[in-house]
Order: sequence, then C-alpha cells, then structure tokens
Amino acid sequence: MSRSTLTVLRILAAAVVAAVLFPSIAVSGCGGSKGSPAVDAGSTSAAAHVSAADAKADAGAAANSAAAPDAGVVDEPAPTVDNADLTLRGRHLLEAIAHGEPKLASDIVYPRDAYIATKDQPDPGKQWDKKVYPIFERDVANVRRRLHVPENAQFVSFELGPAIAQSPVKKRDLKQPVWRVRHSKLAFAVGGKPQRIEIAEMTGWHGAWYVSKLR
Repeated sequence: MSRSTLTVLRILAAAVVAAVLFPSIAVSGCGGSKGSPAVDAGSTSAAAHVSAADAKADAGAAANSAAAPDAGVVDEPAPTVDNADLTLRGRHLLEAIAHGEPKLASDIVYPRDAYIATKDQPDPGKQWDKKVYPIFERDVANVRRRLHVPENAQFVSFELGPAIAQSPVKKRDLKQPVWRVRHSKLAFAVGGKPQRIEIAEMTGWHGAWYVSKLR
C-alpha cells in the first residue's frame, strides 16, 4: 500500500471518529439550512419580547390618555333614598336641635372629607373647620330658638326633598359634580301638635344624604 493511500485512509478514519464524538459539529457544518432554525427561533423570541413590551407600553399610554381628561373627577350616581338611614339620622338631628347640642347630629352633617374632595378652594379642610361646621352649629341654635323646640319633642319622620339635581363642576365652587336636594322636611310633634323643620339643602356623598345647609 502506498503512502498516499495510507494518508487518505487516516483522514477518513479521523472524520468518522469526529462524527461519532461530536455529532453537533457535523450537523452544523452541513449547509446553512440546518443552522438557520436556531437563529430564526432566537429572532422570533426577541421579536415577540419587543412586541409584548410595545403592546404593554401602548396599553399604558392609552389608559393614561383616557384618564387624563377626568383626573380627580368622580361622577357618582345619585344616592338612593334609604328611609331607615334617613329616619335614624333625622332623629339625631331633632335631638341635636331640641337639646341645643349640634354634636348629637354629627352623622348628618356634610362630612369634612367630602367637602375637601368636592370643593374647589385653596384649603377646603380649613374652610370646613372655620365656616361650614360653625354655621351648622349656629343654625341648630337658631332653629331651636325660632321654633321653640323643647327637649321632649317627638320625632315623626324625615322626608327627602322632591327635586334631586346634580350640580356640575364650577371654578371656585366645585371640582367634582355633586347631587343636591332642597326642601327636605323633618317632622316632629310637641304635645301632640305636629310641627316641621325644612332643611335648606342636602348633598349626596358615597351613597348617602347629608345636611350641607340647615337653613
């Protein structure tokens, strides 16, 4: 056997051993079509990741865009008329008037947090502390004196006014729409004689009605 023949046989033997020990090298070396799926899979994965990120960003931008015009404004539905609730808190209002103790009716006064959330003023919390609640206290005393409501006054009923209407956003007044109703009536009796107190204004907040102006 010639030297050139031995060289060829040795090269062939080495190729067989390499194919057995390192099949991945042999496969990857067999043309571009075998290696292309791995590259395509990576590209597809990267593209999917970018697409998902873009979709998430677009969704966030759309949500922000939709919320921007109404930011801070909550348009609540009008509170339903809960007779049991109005009866209980109306009774407290009569007790506050009859005893000259406004704190007895703290559950029917338009809440401080509601005033802060709805009023378009520099410091609505301070306004409530310095003006809104003190006016309620003054009105309780005035009604008691004007109608001569005695401590033994008997509660009869509390009737919400007939015309519920929504007050829209207004600069220096409201930064959020609110529901209001006028001419609600607190009926009571003294010595069997029927009497009533007309509530100037009630305002809705989180599903309930509150006195925002007693008189």
